[in-house]
Amino acid sequence: MKHVYHGTTKQKLEIIKPFKRYTPGGEDIAGRIPPRIYATYNPAYAAAHSFPWSSEDGFDIKVEGSNIALVVPRGKAQILEQPICIYTVPDDSFTFTLEEETGLTCHSEFEITPIDCQCFLNVTEALKHYGGAIQII
Repeated sequence: MKHVYHGTTKQKLEIIKPFKRYTPGGEDIAGRIPPRIYATYNPAYAAAHSFPWSSEDGFDIKVEGSNIALVVPRGKAQILEQPICIYTVPDDSFTFTLEEETGLTCHSEFEITPIDCQCFLNVTEALKHYGGAIQII
């Protein structure tokens, strides 16, 4: 069994449940997509998606091979100071998310019991731990 990684601001989860908050693919299809748990095989990518952010606010993710960089507007950098957790979960109920263009996102529509959890003081610490980077613009 392989593992995938789910990032969130929620700590001490014994079960991760599907929910509907942010949906890859845009607003035009969001209503048709059921609640899901999103995860990835790249833990730095999970860290970059572990907290609420918006492209409309200037945030972005650059993916170059396995290198992940979170692009953050200078005036919004304080949002990175929140604690996050990266949960390791089994990949056996996950399928790749076709609506998401990087090919790094997979999802499940079933409750998942985490295998492990690593919490970080902030997003920056988590990204650095997993080999990701932050670009302040």
